[in-house]
Amino acid sequence: MPGLASLLDSRLPAETVEVLRTAGELAAEGEHGASEIYLVGGSVRDLVLGRDAKDPDIVVVGNGPRFARALAERIGGTAGSVSQFGTAVIDAPIGRVDVATARSERYSAPAALPDVTPSGMHDDLRRRDFSVNAMAASLLPDSWGSLLDPYKGFSDCARGRIRFLHDNSFQDDPTRILRTVRYEVRLGFKLEIETAEALDRDRSYLDRLSSARILAELRKMLAEDDRIEVFRRAEELGVLSAISPALRVPESSLKALEHFGRRSSGVDELLFVACMTSSLTEQEAESLIERLAPDGAWQAVIRGTSKFREIAPVLESPGLLPSEVVELVERIPVPVLEVQRVAGPKTHQRQHVEAYLRRHREVRVEVTGDDLAESGVPRGPVMGQLLQELKTARLNGRIRTREEELELVSRRLPMLLSREQIGDGEPTGAVSQ
Repeated sequence: MPGLASLLDSRLPAETVEVLRTAGELAAEGEHGASEIYLVGGSVRDLVLGRDAKDPDIVVVGNGPRFARALAERIGGTAGSVSQFGTAVIDAPIGRVDVATARSERYSAPAALPDVTPSGMHDDLRRRDFSVNAMAASLLPDSWGSLLDPYKGFSDCARGRIRFLHDNSFQDDPTRILRTVRYEVRLGFKLEIETAEALDRDRSYLDRLSSARILAELRKMLAEDDRIEVFRRAEELGVLSAISPALRVPESSLKALEHFGRRSSGVDELLFVACMTSSLTEQEAESLIERLAPDGAWQAVIRGTSKFREIAPVLESPGLLPSEVVELVERIPVPVLEVQRVAGPKTHQRQHVEAYLRRHREVRVEVTGDDLAESGVPRGPVMGQLLQELKTARLNGRIRTREEELELVSRRLPMLLSREQIGDGEPTGAVSQ
């Protein structure tokens, strides 16, 4: 069995190696709740693949929280709260370090959270999602870097394949279906045949997951470096429609994703949400919101896509004034408009959206409500209408300066005051120019 000692020392940052060696030495003392200690999961996989490992995860056979407190004290960190699964987080000088108790898991029903029991490392590795994530490297000084690989993860890394550990894996935890897509794309691997067959068979179990768990996994997919290919692959595998029939990524949306992906690697998550939902009807939008229960920003974007579909026919008119365009689209979230500017048809609709994004939404009136109040304009409907008329005139190019704004107010104010029958119907003051 290959060892990872040289990789631990060379591929990890020196300060991380120092923390891991300290953890191994602490466990070897035999007084802090750990009889065995390992680096596990994605960190080990990435070391095997020659990639830089991040965010070290430690598993101890014994008492993880107790060991975490001792390790935090030794390295000058702080041990935080303990999760329901017995994992403690250390806020260390190198960043976050997770310390878990080796455990076995039992699922009382498909998609349920597991019941956990402290156990040995073989059971702990068996509970993991895929063989490539079921390897562990010893951190004890006398076995530093020794690889524990009971499920042939090293071989699967070499062969470039994603393989589950048992036939009910996706039923026990359907989030593994979404993780499959992420790992396949991120690592450049292919699904092993039986794993692919099980995914196809069991993807309907995604419907049993809570909104919170689904949304968390979608956000992880959106955070992937190659998120475009992740969603393309998810669409190919029928994963998205298994979450909700309203969740689909048509080719036009993928092209928009490619556009934004090329423009910046730090593209706003909401742009991708707008891409994913760009073809939804109002009913589909509400159905997706009910399924995902996302935050307000996501909801606004999802609803915005269906609202845009309603106004799109009106935007096809070539003779719309800028103020009319603004009135139509200003309540549509900007991410939705950005996507329609890229993915929408090359017609007047796109021209109007682009004009709004590039010019119209930046138009501002220089005269403020306070300016008007100081000049004797009463606050209320009259002031609101004046400000709106100023904005309309600015958008349509009828006025361009503060002086012209004040001139328009002087002309319009007497008529508006008379119409509203404020006081005795006489203007209450002149607008200063």
